[in-house]
Amino acid sequence: MLRPFLILSLIVLLAACNVRKIAQRTYAANITRAPYDVIIVPGIAYDTARQVKHGFNARIVWAKRLFDAGITKNIIFSGKACSTPYDEGETMRLIAIAMGIPAEHVFAENQAEHGKENVYYSWLMAQKLGFKKTALAADPYQAFFLQGFIDVNFKDMGILPMAVDSIKKYNEPVPAINPSSAFVKDFIPLNKRETFWTRVRHTNHNNLPEVPGQ
Repeated sequence: MLRPFLILSLIVLLAACNVRKIAQRTYAANITRAPYDVIIVPGIAYDTARQVKHGFNARIVWAKRLFDAGITKNIIFSGKACSTPYDEGETMRLIAIAMGIPAEHVFAENQAEHGKENVYYSWLMAQKLGFKKTALAADPYQAFFLQGFIDVNFKDMGILPMAVDSIKKYNEPVPAINPSSAFVKDFIPLNKRETFWTRVRHTNHNNLPEVPGQ
């Protein structure tokens, strides 16, 4: 009975290792184009009880390291309130400022509810702000799943995944914040507004308007 489970576990492990190797190659190829005007960081639910475990902290820590290293001049944190009643982009922005990134270099996008929307709406914001040279900064898995969408629709956008063996290395503590400015009144979770298959379709298929000028 254990054999199928072990085989499946081995397949998952090999796939994960392959994604991490792809992330390392992708980072190496795109870091040569730095510095970027702005990086786009996809949102993840703000939940003080779970944010370390599910990678919330890792995304902000990664973004700050890219900023501190001069790889990017600005950061857009992207994400609407989807799972908890707090806009994801805004909570991440507040934490980044509390970590020492100047407020004038940190922005929040609050329309996106899916991965491709994070890229699309943040790219539109970047254009409005006058930022031309953009890059996605995400964990290896999200970068992997978004690369095809980016290659087709945003040919000049770089991709800077966390090129590490495990995102746990970036799950460091972050400052506590007052998230009241990110609180969404009358919040309804995404899973109450969309069916599972609708969410999958929005995540995996291009349901967005044509990208202007691309």
